Amino acid sequence: MTTDEAADLAEIQQKIYRYGYAIDARDFESLDALFTEDAIVHYDVPGGVRKPWPEMKGWLPQGLKLFRVTQHNMSNPLVEFDCDRARSRTYGHLLHLQHHKDGSTTRMVHHATYNDEWVRGADGWKIRRRTLSNLYMEGRVYGPDDVELYASPEPY
Repeated sequence: MTTDEAADLAEIQQKIYRYGYAIDARDFESLDALFTEDAIVHYDVPGGVRKPWPEMKGWLPQGLKLFRVTQHNMSNPLVEFDCDRARSRTYGHLLHLQHHKDGSTTRMVHHATYNDEWVRGADGWKIRRRTLSNLYMEGRVYGPDDVELYASPEPY
């Protein structure tokens, strides 16, 4: 592996990890540094959506307000390069906690895989296509009639 290839790999891996931190902090503005303007994002999970990046960015605050806390653990990223394009596959262990109106708490965990297509541009590597595929899920998600809604994460 050349020095340039190692730098490209490190950049993509860092961006994969930044995604998890940004989602958990509800820092949706910072996600623009990770996606191309014309990116397509598909959360192929129960209740998931498929949208162009600008629409997905607008959907995320609504989609995540059901959860008091989330923790997106990204692991084992495998990256393959083809000049100014790359593909990555990353495991996600995605914890979601819901606080119910009756005071109880439940958790749902997605065990998933992120499949990404990357392109290198003037701003470095960005995701052009992302598909989140569910391997299996523990627990369930409760709707807005059952749980407290949160604009930002609240630690316990």
